[in-house]
Amino acid sequence: MELIPAVALRLMLVLSGGTIAHAAADPVITVRDGRLVMPDSIASGWRRIRVEEDGAGHIVVAFRMRDASGPVEMGRFLADLDATDMTPPAALAIGGPEIGDTGEVILQLTPGRYVFTCVRRGADGHRHGRSGEARIVTVVGRAGLGTPPRVADTVRMAEFAYITAERWQPGPRILRVENIGQQDHQLRINRLREGATAREWLVAEDPAAYAKPIAGVARMGPGAAAYLPVDLPPGNYVIYCLVTDPASKQPHVMRGMVKPIRVEQPPRGRRQGRR
Repeated sequence: MELIPAVALRLMLVLSGGTIAHAAADPVITVRDGRLVMPDSIASGWRRIRVEEDGAGHIVVAFRMRDASGPVEMGRFLADLDATDMTPPAALAIGGPEIGDTGEVILQLTPGRYVFTCVRRGADGHRHGRSGEARIVTVVGRAGLGTPPRVADTVRMAEFAYITAERWQPGPRILRVENIGQQDHQLRINRLREGATAREWLVAEDPAAYAKPIAGVARMGPGAAAYLPVDLPPGNYVIYCLVTDPASKQPHVMRGMVKPIRVEQPPRGRRQGRR
């Protein structure tokens, strides 16, 4: 059981005047050989979180512990997370990169304690965090630092739907992703292959034959928001959620949480506004 006493956290803040000189700004997380490597402390504010992994499909999520002063019982938290479909009550999931060997998201990290862990399940049915892919991190500094990124489109997630424009503009953009529902949700973006439809992809035995994963934000709890940098060429896409609904035991995509998106330049003379 790994613990960070509250008195240690307060002492760190006092000695640093509210910040830690060696705290990372935009951390890089490496997941390889059953280990998750990242800084022990991160400066508070809007932080670009980058994950580099070994091609095993790791999904790293940041969990903000709700108790801002007590110790983190990581063993118990990981066991509870492993046994449930949703985030345990002790924490709030605030997201992470969802797709690819490398990925980035921008998260607001407020001072306190976090668990960063891989939530992907292995062949044994257990989440990777139980086998060592987890780390306790302290976020230090003052709350409310910095301003959020300028966004192009907003994606709101609820049970069981995405609320967003049906057309996005191509090129480098930042999406704001919000969970306005009562369950954990995620955003996964796939680009449909030429001639394929979202319906064909949804019912296919081999979905990879119909679409290519592009980017995504890992699970986020109710009220959480994250920012996703994307660079989307024109084409047809589908967004969807694979988090499991506790009541039906079905992935959210099977409950209707899927939406086709067309990426294209707006007609000349009309500019697509932010949503």
